[in-house]
Amino acid sequence: MPDHNDPDGRAAARGDAARIPRDALAGLAVLAFCVATYLVTLTFKKAPPAIAQNVQPATFPRMVLVVMAVLAGIIIVRAFRAPDKPLKPLKPMLWLSALVMPGFVIVFYLLGILPAMILLCLFLPVLWGERRFLFLVPYSIVFPVVVYLLFAVVLKVHFEPSPLAFW
Repeated sequence: MPDHNDPDGRAAARGDAARIPRDALAGLAVLAFCVATYLVTLTFKKAPPAIAQNVQPATFPRMVLVVMAVLAGIIIVRAFRAPDKPLKPLKPMLWLSALVMPGFVIVFYLLGILPAMILLCLFLPVLWGERRFLFLVPYSIVFPVVVYLLFAVVLKVHFEPSPLAFW
């Protein structure tokens, strides 16, 4: 990336031009996390076939880590193709959205996975300003049900019933 404030090119001699884009640093941090976490999954014991639920304990975390690593690699490559842009201040909506996550965990524990996902898919878009309820309500029901069926029926992952579940 050329430095337009250095017409004689001496910044490279001083080592100024060797700056790594901040998105590349973030991508490298995610890659380091993926490698460290993958190494942890190597210590997981294999489940006996009777309780393995068609998936060994390390399988799903490894799949997620591979996806994260691929996406981090894309971020790193793209970071070197475009110059860093000035950072914009974080919007308060980011912090509100982050506060929703512990609430999701509490609702998940109390009501179970399906009601928690339905509530999350309903209220998070409303928090973000979505007001097309004709689309939002079917989405907030259909998407969680499809995800639940994928894991519970197709992948045969067992979800513990919640203490307050009536179903």
